[in-house]
Amino acid sequence: MRALVLGTQSFIDGGTKVGSQHLAQALAAAGWAVDYVPTLSSPMDVIGRQRHARLARAWGGGLRERSVGISPGLTEWSVQSFFPAHRWFLRWPWQLKAYGHRCPAALRNVQFDACIADVAPNMLLLHQITAHAKVCRLNDWPRGFARDLHPVLVNALESMVGSACFDEVWAVSQPLAEYAHALNPQARVEQIPNGVEASMLVPLSHDHPIARRPRSAVYVGGLTAWLDIGLLAQVAQLLPDWTFDVHAPGAPPQHGWPANLRWCGAVARNELPAVLQSHEVGLIPFREADGRMRYVERPLKFYEYIAAGLGVASTDLGALRHGMGDLACYGNGAQAFADAVVRAREQAQARSPGFADGFVQAHDWSARAQTMLARLEILLA
Repeated sequence: MRALVLGTQSFIDGGTKVGSQHLAQALAAAGWAVDYVPTLSSPMDVIGRQRHARLARAWGGGLRERSVGISPGLTEWSVQSFFPAHRWFLRWPWQLKAYGHRCPAALRNVQFDACIADVAPNMLLLHQITAHAKVCRLNDWPRGFARDLHPVLVNALESMVGSACFDEVWAVSQPLAEYAHALNPQARVEQIPNGVEASMLVPLSHDHPIARRPRSAVYVGGLTAWLDIGLLAQVAQLLPDWTFDVHAPGAPPQHGWPANLRWCGAVARNELPAVLQSHEVGLIPFREADGRMRYVERPLKFYEYIAAGLGVASTDLGALRHGMGDLACYGNGAQAFADAVVRAREQAQARSPGFADGFVQAHDWSARAQTMLARLEILLA
């Protein structure tokens, strides 16, 4: 069996690992031959170490250099595009088909058994792909990308989600499943949540435990429009005996930050367990951005925090409380969020030693993959 997975993040470049990568690995582990395509590379990829490395792979050599074996059965492709999908560069309808025009024949002239596409610009390659079953992994709300993608592309992605080009939609949350049904009442929609990577996130050996720094909180993620850095600065001032670490790529302006709010930069994937397990509370300081929060139930970082033994402090917006329930503590505004941080520490300390292990066992990506494989078996029957 052969599958094509259209994702975003690269295995080669490291950094944050997303659901489509876990799915690609699970398919390969189950004996499938899997081709994985992350975000396409354009000539604009000259700024930033990872983007420049992507540019070199995609444009610097022949076809052989553009396909790299990640693990047995799993190959990552570096695919070219003459322009990036950013709103400044992809803004006219004719570009929608041109975006993936340089998709290699090795992917276009193949009959895949399954093609699975995250809701991202790589969905634009779909019209060139032949597959017995095509699945949309509805991992996000298309209109939530409005600050990064032009309305031309956002509308195209939403239209594709609601079209008949997909045989099934896998939504990561109940609100997203309802959204898919609203777009197309005839669509086959399954709710398959995010998960956690057990091999990376279960507690380390009890023989060599990592000491948690007392009264320490951490945020790991992206510098997105829905991250409320201002709230964190206010909370850090209210809790001067705490430390607040922010791990994300990029470099935000730090003017006015209190001394106990620290910018730590991106964290390598293999270092993530140690980083998380050295803290006591994981932070989800989200704010509303273009209506996106109503579709967010359980961010990937929530699973990572719990698996690493952290308490979770979150703002109470959209579907977050519905998704995370009593596994998180909530507060909007500086004082309420500060109180949530303190309660989250107490909550984590009160949990049984085996709580994280049980959580991981219930939500491991391998368990999610078995559900996805079962759905593919039905679609291909």
